[in-house]
Amino acid sequence: MKNFWFFDLDGTLADTDRDIRRAWKAAIADLGLACPHFDEKFVAGPPIDEMAKILFPDIFTQELADSLRKGFAVRYDGDGFPETEEYPLIMDEVRSLKESGATVAIVTNKRFAGATAMAKHFGWDKVFDGIFAGDMFPGKKMRKTELLSYVLGKLGAEKDDSVLVGDTINDFEAARVNGVFSVGVSWGYGKEADLKEADVIVHCARELRAAVP
Repeated sequence: MKNFWFFDLDGTLADTDRDIRRAWKAAIADLGLACPHFDEKFVAGPPIDEMAKILFPDIFTQELADSLRKGFAVRYDGDGFPETEEYPLIMDEVRSLKESGATVAIVTNKRFAGATAMAKHFGWDKVFDGIFAGDMFPGKKMRKTELLSYVLGKLGAEKDDSVLVGDTINDFEAARVNGVFSVGVSWGYGKEADLKEADVIVHCARELRAAVP
């Protein structure tokens, strides 16, 4: 068994889509903007500035992304995540891995404040050995590839002794660049083309350990 297991959050540990969409729509409305194709184009998981480019390609600026990020934080962090649900069995497997001696950590594009608030809400903070997000350091924003590299060094994890579990292309690209084995979960937000970039795909959390060589 590999000894370091890194988990994406949105679309991997929990179905966060409904709460995220509601907060995004509220933040957009607060700025007086219209986004008629929001439900068609939006995907939970990618960084806010990346999604802002997709939603507002004609008017995108970094200032717009920053305003959306601030508005989203206000709308999302304090609402108690009423429509967010853990995916079946996934935390049972995380706990089992930890009980077997593995180090388990969250590595997410989600804002650090939102990720830690959610972890506390669901009790994940008592299970995971660390929660790492791209904006966890003031004044610096790491993409998942850079973030995973940081986490490997921080935890002293060898790349060939590590696994990244996720659902979108961001996860699998980060794993490939860092030489880490990747597991794609079919229950998340990733499309079929995304999942093809993973080293292996699982359809149930119970398959995780057996799927990793």
